[in-house]
Amino acid sequence: MRALLRPAFLPILKRGSSLGVETMPQVEEQQTEVSPGSGWFPEELHSPSGATGLLQTLFEGHPDMVVITDDHGRIVGGNARLLEEFGYSRQDLEGQPVSILLPEEARARHEQDVLAYHQAPSARAMGSGVDLKARNAHGEHFSVDVMLWPFTAGEHKFVVAVCRKLNAMLLRSHMHLRAMVESVRDYAVHLLDSNGRILTWNAGSRRLHGLTATQALGKPFSILFPPEEAERGEPVRLLKEATRLGRLRTEGWRSVAGERKMWVETDLTAIYDGAGHLSGFTRVVHDLTEYRLSVEKLRKLNVELEQYRVILENIDEHAIYTLDAQGRVTGWGAGAQKMLGYSAEEALGQAYAIFSTPEDRRNGKPERELAEAAASGRCCTDSWRLRRDGTLLWTSGVLSAVKDECGALMGFVRVARDRTEEKMFADAREQVAAELEDNAAERARQLEATVEELRRKSEEAEAQAEVVSRSLREKEVLLREIHHRVKNNLQVVQSLLKMRARLLPEGEMREAFDTTVERVHAMAVLHERLYQMPHIEGLPLANYLRDLFRDLFASTSLEPGQVHLRLHADDIPLELDFGIPFGLLMNELLCNSLKHAFPNGRKGNISVSVRRIEGAVRLIVKDDGRGLPENFNPATSASMGLKLAASLARQLGGALEFSNDDGCRVQADLRRM
Repeated sequence: MRALLRPAFLPILKRGSSLGVETMPQVEEQQTEVSPGSGWFPEELHSPSGATGLLQTLFEGHPDMVVITDDHGRIVGGNARLLEEFGYSRQDLEGQPVSILLPEEARARHEQDVLAYHQAPSARAMGSGVDLKARNAHGEHFSVDVMLWPFTAGEHKFVVAVCRKLNAMLLRSHMHLRAMVESVRDYAVHLLDSNGRILTWNAGSRRLHGLTATQALGKPFSILFPPEEAERGEPVRLLKEATRLGRLRTEGWRSVAGERKMWVETDLTAIYDGAGHLSGFTRVVHDLTEYRLSVEKLRKLNVELEQYRVILENIDEHAIYTLDAQGRVTGWGAGAQKMLGYSAEEALGQAYAIFSTPEDRRNGKPERELAEAAASGRCCTDSWRLRRDGTLLWTSGVLSAVKDECGALMGFVRVARDRTEEKMFADAREQVAAELEDNAAERARQLEATVEELRRKSEEAEAQAEVVSRSLREKEVLLREIHHRVKNNLQVVQSLLKMRARLLPEGEMREAFDTTVERVHAMAVLHERLYQMPHIEGLPLANYLRDLFRDLFASTSLEPGQVHLRLHADDIPLELDFGIPFGLLMNELLCNSLKHAFPNGRKGNISVSVRRIEGAVRLIVKDDGRGLPENFNPATSASMGLKLAASLARQLGGALEFSNDDGCRVQADLRRM
């Protein structure tokens, strides 16, 4: 009776035992699903003694080198072929790291690979694409191919490594094939066994899938699929389809190397041996991302070009057409046909110069425009162009160069607008401007002549003004001298009157003399002030009134400080024509207040306000003395002073108004000042 072979059924000898027929420990059997092509053995070999014989036969009779390592990568067993090829004894190898069988330069890296392998052990067949070099006890290096098979026995974990020495011809053929496959970086090429486990792994596979050979070899190729596809059985389906069809080709966007999206073309081909049995698969993945993106970009460009074509065909206000690199028309829009009069059939293939005037063509202007656009990217032009019917139009436009990604000139695009009306208007405006400029120049010459005449007359006027000014200065000197002499004469008159008044007894006669002296003094003060001023255009009113009050107060019998003057006067120049009557008027009003308002040592104030109002100067003299007598009437008053004051006010264009307001108040609006 025969049973299916369980790959992990073989027991391992106790460490340190020989390979003789000894009692073997019971081995924990692992149930592993195998393909229908798995081998078998007779039922009689299920006993421990039969298993031991089978192990010894397979182990020692194996034509390849076999080595067994523990989960730390130390050698715990090896067959005779191993000792023969490497030239070591059991004592030399047992307990040593398996890296002792490798060249010294590869040992450090191999120890790291062993640690990584034992973290996730998996079976790996020969021909996996991993380059391995071995080193024997004599220091000789040779190439080997290795199969790995992890298993457990009880609580211990082991790895069986079967090493096959490669001959020179096979090695050379293998190296050529490997070099060819490894040189392809745009293709991920790997072999799968009949169950879909990865046997080889090239540089293109590492680039596309982002996995190293250590991470991929011996693993089911479902690790190359997104988790959701692996879960729904997509890898198994693809293997079945490839087995049924012989070759399966797929294409589309796939997630590779994490989240990166790539457009790949995958070719999965079934491999059969000479007897027609399935032995594995080749899987070739081609990265077509750039090609796909280029196709998408080209499609979008075609859509954009179609949109531009529709736009150009519907623009009739601008002439838009394209040229090749030699300046021949390759595209013609509706606006160009409307503006220049050529149909598309007539314009296509024509030289750019056909639209220029004969003079511009003789001067080589079209060629210069093309050269400038090619050199700087664009050329702006404003010039006359020639229609099909021979008429001229003024266009304003841009000639732009079109270059590819490498900067090579591909052609030109011309965009222009008809500006003929604007040009004609501008020319007419320039003509009008030129005429205006000529007229302005003529007018300027006339103005210069007029200015010269005015300058001449101005010089004459200045000379005449100098004569007048000199005459005025002379008259001013003379007038000042007159004021001085009048003042001196008035002082003489004042002195004579005072001398005469002293000879008179107290009474009305003497009082009349004193009043006359005060009036003469008021006129003398005015002339004195005019004489002292640098100019005689007018006398400052406020200063004159202060001096007048001071002199009048000094001539009275009032005590010092008994009466104070409160003066509020605008800056009004007091001209000579009105100075004497105004001075005499103020003399009468101030004398009246000083003599009658403050009897018996009464103290008080006299307020004088001289303000300019509309059309007049308002004069107000007010005291806070005893006020006017009852039933006072200035019209019937016999006072000589009041009559004189009323006459002076009329002479200045006003009238005196008397009222009692906590004292005597006199107001007059003098309209002639």
